[in-house]
Amino acid sequence: MTTIKIDDIYTIMKTPNWQRLRILKAVLEHDSFSEAARQLEISQPTVSRQIKALEDELNQTLILATPEGVAPTAAAQRLLPDLEDMAQAAQKIARVKAGSPAIPSVRIACGPWIASFLSRNIETLTGAPHDCNIDISSSVLFADMPRREADIAIRTQRPERGSMRVRRLPHYHYAVYGAKKFIEKRPEAYDDRRFKAFSWAMMAQELDHFATSKWLLDKGVKDPALRCSASTNLLDAVRDSSLLAVIPCFAGDAEPALTRVSDVFVPETGRIWMVLPDDVNRRPAIRQAANRLVRLFEQSFAERSFEA
Repeated sequence: MTTIKIDDIYTIMKTPNWQRLRILKAVLEHDSFSEAARQLEISQPTVSRQIKALEDELNQTLILATPEGVAPTAAAQRLLPDLEDMAQAAQKIARVKAGSPAIPSVRIACGPWIASFLSRNIETLTGAPHDCNIDISSSVLFADMPRREADIAIRTQRPERGSMRVRRLPHYHYAVYGAKKFIEKRPEAYDDRRFKAFSWAMMAQELDHFATSKWLLDKGVKDPALRCSASTNLLDAVRDSSLLAVIPCFAGDAEPALTRVSDVFVPETGRIWMVLPDDVNRRPAIRQAANRLVRLFEQSFAERSFEA
């Protein structure tokens, strides 16, 4: 029986087939030949040639040219999970050759508030001792799970399509907050007069479908003094101004300069979902990180409601 050595594997990885697959992965991730070329530090014509050579080798069309740019075919989409596995295996091999420990990385996509919450509790996710690296991607846009833009996504809407595993997480509570030094002389902040008597900070108008924005609109707040595309900027705006804003309690209560002026509440559409790849059971690092996320939410938030 022949034993394959690490150096032999590196030789295999330097063959054109390996490079073509690596180029295909970059094109699929960036939806662009030029951006893939920039990321890989090669020329765009090289990317085009290598993709064409790979298509000829596999006897499959992988990338289509459209007026908007390039688009993957169904065959290319089916390859993406295996390309991701290939890249992770290459990283492990590189760490072995370098003599460093093979610590897996898990990519979590979530909104800014959850990103802030996870960052404050990062050792709960990485483990102690540290056995997992966490890469948090903070955006109001949803990560594309089938295309492996993230390993775990935490979303405020349950996905209706795609082959994924979904679990409902305990939701966190919100309240209305204002600057303590300003609110202490304004008793009307503590009742429904606040909606007309005060100026408000809200999310950007294109995000009015978000749960907290809909809640404020329903209360009659139509012309906020400030609109923010990043929800965490609301906290910065309220801290040293006369504005009010709806902020998660875990963030607002932690700010000494802020005071809570309303009862806590959960918006009607304020559910939270954890989305996992359908092959999570074959990915122990992702499964472990997901279990730690569930425990963190259970321990941190009182409402414990789950859906398998």
